[in-house]
Amino acid sequence: MPEKIEVLNKANKKVGSVDLNDGVYNSPLKESLIKDFVLLTLSNKRLGLASTKIRKFVSGGGIKPWKQKGTGRARAGSIRSPLFKGGGTIFGPTSDKNFKKDMPKKARKAALKSALSFLLKEGRLVFIEDFELKNIKTKDMKSIFEKLNVEKGMIIIPAAGKDQNIIKSTRNLKNYKAVTTNETSIVDLLKYEKTLITLKANEELERNLSI
Repeated sequence: MPEKIEVLNKANKKVGSVDLNDGVYNSPLKESLIKDFVLLTLSNKRLGLASTKIRKFVSGGGIKPWKQKGTGRARAGSIRSPLFKGGGTIFGPTSDKNFKKDMPKKARKAALKSALSFLLKEGRLVFIEDFELKNIKTKDMKSIFEKLNVEKGMIIIPAAGKDQNIIKSTRNLKNYKAVTTNETSIVDLLKYEKTLITLKANEELERNLSI
């Protein structure tokens, strides 16, 4: 990995360079950790929408369908039985299932560092100088991405900064996304073609991942 990485401005012109933290951007590739983090993220977003009904929630069946003896058929007490069409479901999925997963904090950081290091070597990270948008304007944000030759990308901005205009201006763009350092996800890093990181956001990432 080069010692210094060039820094661009929003007009795609080189304005300087930045020294990157070796402990963050020169980490070994740990595919198993990255996979675990991706599964964790997707699982925690999952909603338990299945809702089958057991026999007590099925309507009907207030009376015995036929008499106990003399019909030649098996005994039955209610048409809500799972043996009948339209009856209750045995051991079916319910919305009570919890899909939440957890992962040690140290492992999460190691996975994120591994992903960032991999993307840097692949040339998929772009470091840009800090900038602000005076107004919420989708057109302006799209223009910045296009000038930086990013067809499908994400921009990471500081969590502590006042950059809400950047987030709101990117919200309606189909192929682009803006997140803060606290919201940075490996799923997004791998999904988008390139990731733009502002200098202040990079400082926050290095500080958070070095602890």
